[in-house]
Amino acid sequence: MNEEYKQPACSSTDYRLEEEHLTMVLSKLDTAIDELLAHLTAKQQEIVKMKQYYWDSVNEFDEFKYEDLANRQMIDAEIDAAQEGSVKLHLYRRLKDSPYFGRIDFCYEGEDTPETYYIGVGNFSPRKSAEPLIFDWRAPVAGLYYDYDKGPASFEAPAGTISGEITKKMQYKIAGGRLLYMMESDIKIDDDILIRELSLHADARLKSIVSTIQREQNQIIRNRKDRILVVQGCAGSGKTSIALHRVAYLLYNNRKELSAKNILILSPNTIFSDYISTILPELGEVNVSEMSFDELAEKELAGIAGFESRYSRLEYLLTRPYDPEVRAAREQKIRCRNSPEFLEQLEAYVRELPAELVDYRDLSYKKIYRDSEAIRALFEDKFRLVPLLKRMSAVAAYIIDEEETLTGKPFDGIESGIVERKLCEMYRTMDIRSLYARFLIASGEEASDIMSGLLDYEDVYPLIYLKNLLLGTSPDSDIRHLVIDEMQDYSPVQYALIHRMFRCPMTILGDEAQIMDDTPVSIRPTLSKIFGASARFLTLNRSYRSTFEIASFAGRLIGQTDVTYFERHGEEPFIGQYPDYDSMMEAMRTRITQEADQAKTIAILCRTAKDAQAVWEACSSFLEISLQTADSASFHSGITVMPFYLAKGLEFDSVHIPGVTKEAYHSALDRQALYISCTRALHRLSLYCDGKKSSFLPDAAL
Repeated sequence: MNEEYKQPACSSTDYRLEEEHLTMVLSKLDTAIDELLAHLTAKQQEIVKMKQYYWDSVNEFDEFKYEDLANRQMIDAEIDAAQEGSVKLHLYRRLKDSPYFGRIDFCYEGEDTPETYYIGVGNFSPRKSAEPLIFDWRAPVAGLYYDYDKGPASFEAPAGTISGEITKKMQYKIAGGRLLYMMESDIKIDDDILIRELSLHADARLKSIVSTIQREQNQIIRNRKDRILVVQGCAGSGKTSIALHRVAYLLYNNRKELSAKNILILSPNTIFSDYISTILPELGEVNVSEMSFDELAEKELAGIAGFESRYSRLEYLLTRPYDPEVRAAREQKIRCRNSPEFLEQLEAYVRELPAELVDYRDLSYKKIYRDSEAIRALFEDKFRLVPLLKRMSAVAAYIIDEEETLTGKPFDGIESGIVERKLCEMYRTMDIRSLYARFLIASGEEASDIMSGLLDYEDVYPLIYLKNLLLGTSPDSDIRHLVIDEMQDYSPVQYALIHRMFRCPMTILGDEAQIMDDTPVSIRPTLSKIFGASARFLTLNRSYRSTFEIASFAGRLIGQTDVTYFERHGEEPFIGQYPDYDSMMEAMRTRITQEADQAKTIAILCRTAKDAQAVWEACSSFLEISLQTADSASFHSGITVMPFYLAKGLEFDSVHIPGVTKEAYHSALDRQALYISCTRALHRLSLYCDGKKSSFLPDAAL
């Protein structure tokens, strides 16, 4: 531990009193842990006895199984209680290392003496009825710590707004049960403390930020008023951490309505999912479900079509096919599919489809007869709200019900099926791919590749959305809060699909500057149109992740002017130029070797998967290095090499970017790749050129 952590920032008397308080809290925690261990031991023994009784007596239970059910329920209740105790034990053991990080003294309006609240990652009371010695950071009163300086303050409690005055605000660093430093602060989370925390080396997983949550971040985390919360945050503003802490906050404050199984995170890939996997357990919650949108696509298109992956398309664009006309046509197609106008055209096509989808004919079966106009009236008027490809089934059910009412005789399943089949045969086609191809042809596009082989990625979600419009879907009622990260990488069609599939509150976060496209566009108009007045837009324009030198360097790459960089200083980014690939790789290996003893995480970020494979082969004999691919299931610490797009949302102590030449990095998409790569670095950034350097880089090495 650095010596600066051991210097008290307050008087020796205050420091001694705080140490005495810490000793008392740790003693209470020891007692609580011992009691909880004894309780859990007794509980486990009781569960064993109950299970033994159940199996010894199961054959003697009453024939209606009431006793069997009652015994099972009692066993399940005891198991649930034991699990809750285990969770509490895990929390108490964590609190033993660092019980709290903050304190506020709050004098309630009308009172003369302030109340003292110590704030940590979880609640701790020595007894059930006792006032907590530590308040959970998510408790209403803890909001004072993040939102106010000394002086007038208020917080929202179940009973309403509580007003008063903060008379004292303290910040602590406690590790291993030892008070390393303390600081009385009249301002928000002290910049000195934030600098110390941000200067630490990156762990193998994303860390909790409860001790350094900033005011603007806290307002997003604790927002319970807005149904759709959209956060545009610059690189390094803490978007992902905010989203996960928001999930923990919502779970803590909505126990009756919300559990972990009711929350879904749409994440970029499995590496990212693994990278964030420890945050919620750190905050006292179990992990929630995560999946990529492409996993959802696989389920939706099972048995209908296979498709190119998102990253395969990106690799296609980055590797630049030799035929410029082919590439230009593909880029134009992608721009078309990603436009709001394309979504409008697709929806208009579905509205106009009944006129050409159905060949109305008379229905005749046994004594049932309906002429074509009667069927048209039912299809286009009476059941106009039923999805198109389910509408004839609704017409069949209606006709059968009419006949049963008239005759007083029920139709059997075979007869009902025949009537429904005859009506469904009036559809000219029910094949989703064929209908999508017809739509493209009607729009003046070539569609010969839609009916065979893998779908291009840009056609995947329009096809799923068309399927959804034609067959309908019930919104997933089990999901009561949806978190979408990297919002800039979703198209209008994807958002329209999300809106139909999830009718729940959402937290949507991203950075338009990090879009993986050669034509960056604002997603806000799309979200405003789809979600309407229920969407609230917030902006985070202060970057905390990287040193000032790295963040400002990255910002200059894209001409960024609306971001404030946190004043944590470090080395200037290194730019090295070398005559050939081998000498460049040797120089990079040397710099990495020099860093390896200090840095916990070092990333080599490449333009493409092929480039990453080549770098791994050139380094694996000299360095202990791992290769991450689109198929990787987990995040690797130490030294890793990967294509830049897999690093989105991740951060590393040091980032190395090889091959930043004019030939490799010259398009708008390349600029985005370079910006994303640079913004992954916390403390050190190194770029290498094995030829003429990219024009995106400064004229002279920094």
